[in-house]
Amino acid sequence: MKTRDDIIMMFSNLFLVLPVIFSFIYNERLYLFFATGIFIFSVLYHWFKIVNVSSVYFRIFEWLDVLFGIGSFSYMYYYVYKYSHEQDKLVLYVLLSLAILFFLWGRRKNYKLLHPWFHVVAPAVSSTILVLAHLS
Repeated sequence: MKTRDDIIMMFSNLFLVLPVIFSFIYNERLYLFFATGIFIFSVLYHWFKIVNVSSVYFRIFEWLDVLFGIGSFSYMYYYVYKYSHEQDKLVLYVLLSLAILFFLWGRRKNYKLLHPWFHVVAPAVSSTILVLAHLS
């Protein structure tokens, strides 16, 4: 049975399309791979968490979501190092780190309330990194 929290969790996944769009616009193929994977597998993970948490699909999509998330954040740290302007690097590293800390804290504090906000914060941070790196 879907609750209001489940519906909010599913709709918050829409924000994950932002880094997909920006990485496509800026022709960042590797990040496009990670961002697309997160968008697909996060939706599937949260969907199967609602409809059949005991299925093998839930576990597969959970692991794929985690792997693409780790890959995405790891690549964003590298991307900041390699492509960001020197004056932006410290702020972008802090934003990335705060996004990860927010995820870890929110997971323990109140997952259903805070995790949808992670679906907003993480794409906002990665989209900001992509945009700032491409400003002249």
